Amino acid sequence: MSFHKLRLLVFGSLINCYLCAHVVYVDRFTFDVDEQDLFLSQSAVVEQDGNRSYLSGHMMISRLVNDLTLTSSMDIARPQRPELRLYNVQLNFCSILNNGYKNKFIRLLYNNYAGFLNTKPKCPLRPNFNYSLHRAYIDEAVLPDLLPDCTYRLRMSFKQKSKLLAHMQIDGHLLTKR
Repeated sequence: MSFHKLRLLVFGSLINCYLCAHVVYVDRFTFDVDEQDLFLSQSAVVEQDGNRSYLSGHMMISRLVNDLTLTSSMDIARPQRPELRLYNVQLNFCSILNNGYKNKFIRLLYNNYAGFLNTKPKCPLRPNFNYSLHRAYIDEAVLPDLLPDCTYRLRMSFKQKSKLLAHMQIDGHLLTKR
């Protein structure tokens, strides 16, 4: 890459960062195992670097996993206002992984994080494979401009049939750039 192209790329990134209306912070990132025999190892780490929060983690399972159901909800809280649930959905997680899910918002979220994975996972999930997430972040450019300053809580639970395998939670806050 020439110096001129590199300079334009850096300048464009700086402008894009300046034009984003929000800063998204993650205060807590957890991945808790409910089915101990399934998970050989797992981790979840949040790292703060400047105006950005990065999520990293991994999981390794002991057997093939197929037919996963994801239940997810997101709540926001604003000062002196009641808590508001933005969504509460139950989805076929394997359909999302295998590109079968067509909801634009869900695809956008998945595609945002898929680039930070060491592999593009497909169902069935493979045993003894290290699925890793490295320094993932929320792209502020995809957020609507009208979102207010708030705290948020994103919850996800992963089930196979009716058996709870694991659950994940991300807590943080969203600030509007002034």
